[in-house]
Amino acid sequence: MRSISASPRLRGVILICLLTAACGGDDEGGAANGMPDLTVAQLNLLHGTTGMCPQQDNCRLDDRAALLAQWIARSGCPDVVTLQEGWRGWVTRLQERAATICDFPYDVVTVGTIAVDDEIVLSRYPVLLAEERPLFPGFRKVMHVRVDHPLGPVDVYTTHLGSSSDGGPLSCTLGTPCPDQCLAAGAQIRRDCQAVQMAAFIEATHDVDTPAVVSGDFNSEPNSFAYRQFSERGWRDVYLAAGNPECDPASGGGCTSGRADESLVELESPQRNEVERIDFIFLIPPRNGFPCRARLDPAADRDGDGSATRHFTDAPNPFAAQCGPAPLPICWPSDHEGVEMDLNCG
Repeated sequence: MRSISASPRLRGVILICLLTAACGGDDEGGAANGMPDLTVAQLNLLHGTTGMCPQQDNCRLDDRAALLAQWIARSGCPDVVTLQEGWRGWVTRLQERAATICDFPYDVVTVGTIAVDDEIVLSRYPVLLAEERPLFPGFRKVMHVRVDHPLGPVDVYTTHLGSSSDGGPLSCTLGTPCPDQCLAAGAQIRRDCQAVQMAAFIEATHDVDTPAVVSGDFNSEPNSFAYRQFSERGWRDVYLAAGNPECDPASGGGCTSGRADESLVELESPQRNEVERIDFIFLIPPRNGFPCRARLDPAADRDGDGSATRHFTDAPNPFAAQCGPAPLPICWPSDHEGVEMDLNCG
């Protein structure tokens, strides 16, 4: 296992799966056709600091890290895992486990000096580039890594857009106004501005023909302004494109956020308690004749490789007979559920 920390570099497409209606993912998979799959998972980790879960070791961080490692293995050991709400405590736990989660070591990739609520990427393949760009007004960032994947250089972008805790819903005209770039695009709030900036950064830096991945906790639901900055570029919300159901707040099915994070009560409960879908992976298509059919393997995992396109960590601890308050195993690794993608590129 290597831990990589790159210094910041401040800078700053159509699939639909080459996609006709083929993005439902009913072929036999890329490996069967001579090209490897591209597999990615995403999760907001829940940092557990700054008053969360008082006196509970960052919301049972060690237990949650162990559970996350089990989920990564169960999900077929994705090529890349993008993580939000990282901090040095999470980096340490990931470094401790990176060599043993799967039958290959993960690199633990960060950029610069990691603080609370930064991005972390795990990659099974060498990283050719790691950089980040700040998003208005400066606390949030987008992280970009270029992975030396068997398909070729694959760009992966990940972020955590603004929440109420740092002024994400504040008006673009309140205090320091949003940059002209954001206002010209129609952004009304700071989080919308961050989405505009992120999309522009991706367009400026994704200069290879291989597929690319955009992931993270966007703190915005489908069809919101922020969501449309990505979807209206033809970048596919892979969860929906693979035929999965939209979020049902009544049952929590298809939802990724809503579980309480200020105490352990819901992290230690087998109830889902999720009510909205705000965590996404978007797929940017290969281009310029890149030889990839780009089909998403659906939740049923039709190619049987252990990876699929569905939600990630979406069941109470499936590795234990019972979960709950200590000394029982914890039920959830985070207050969020993430997304995973299996792109068959035959």
